[in-house]
Parts: sequence; C-alpha cells; structure tokens
Amino acid sequence: MDDLRIIELIQSGKDHEAFKALYAHLPKVEHLVRQNSGRGGDAKDIFQDALIIFHRRVRTEGFALTSGIGTFLFAVCRNLWREELRRRNKALTTWDLEDEADEPADLTALLAREGEYSRAEQALKSLGDKCLDVLTRFYVKHEPLSAIAKALGFAGEGAAKTRKYKCLEEARKRYRKLVPVTVAIPGQARNDKNN
Repeated sequence: MDDLRIIELIQSGKDHEAFKALYAHLPKVEHLVRQNSGRGGDAKDIFQDALIIFHRRVRTEGFALTSGIGTFLFAVCRNLWREELRRRNKALTTWDLEDEADEPADLTALLAREGEYSRAEQALKSLGDKCLDVLTRFYVKHEPLSAIAKALGFAGEGAAKTRKYKCLEEARKRYRKLVPVTVAIPGQARNDKNN
C-alpha cells in the first residue's frame, strides 16, 4: 500500500487498515533496536509510540508528507530509542538512516506481524473507560493535558500526565500478554538436560 493511501485511510478514520500496512516497517525498527542493546519487546514499544506520533501528525490540520512514511517512522523510532538508551546510560551505534529506510520490508515478517495491530487494538479496548478516554483525548483528539484534567476531574495537568502514562503502560502490559509465546520443545533447538 502506498504512503498516500495510508494517509487517506488515517484521515478518513480507517486506522485499522492503515496500521496493518504500517506494521511492514516494524522489522527495520526491530533490527535497529536489537543491534543497539535492545530486545524485540523494546522495539515493539518504541514502534507503537512512533505510530501514535505519526497518527497524531496525520490527523493535524495542514499535514503534508515531506518524506516517506518508512523514513519518518524509522527516524522517530531511532530518536525514541536513543532517548531510552540515554536513560539506560548506553550509546546508539552509528546508523545510516537513508540506507535503512529504503530497505524493502521482508514479506514473511510482514505476514507474521499482521495480527499485531488487532492485538494492540484489543489491549486498548480492554482498558477501563477512564483510561481509554484519557488516551483518546490526548492521542486522537490532541487535547492538551490541562483540558483533559479539567474535563475528567483530575487535580491538575500533572495528574492527567501521570494517568496518561499509567494508562499507556497498562495498555503495553496487556498487549504483551496477548502476544503469542513460542515454547521450545525439549531436545529441539537446544540441549535439554533431562533428555
């Protein structure tokens, strides 16, 4: 699916279809994160944050695409991961953004990721109404935290920010529980001490 079609889908509220296509870019982000002290779960968290940022930008009035979506998502993910590594006191290795963003997505990886958006959607929908309201107001309606605090009866902007963070963390936790776990069969792919 081309970039303009993805933008049209998001702007017309067909997020599910657009996000399915956007997950084609996840393998590049996973590669970046794994090469820089991270794990697959870290990559998925960073990628989901980048999708939220991209979605918010596309829904902003006057949005204009100035680069490929893959380039945009990769750059956001790289910056988010760099910040995470700084927080962990680690350094990001040198990376050529242009080369990485232009690599074609692996079809097998894309097919394996197809269900990830629906799991993310399911995790969000399983949150309580208040959490879903906070996240929708902030990420979809782009309301400032002060307005969210006032509308939902929080003590102030700080309380709304804390609630948004906790709700997002809970959504991530629920998402991780929905991701299928691969179980190793004894004697295959490793030496089982009991066999």
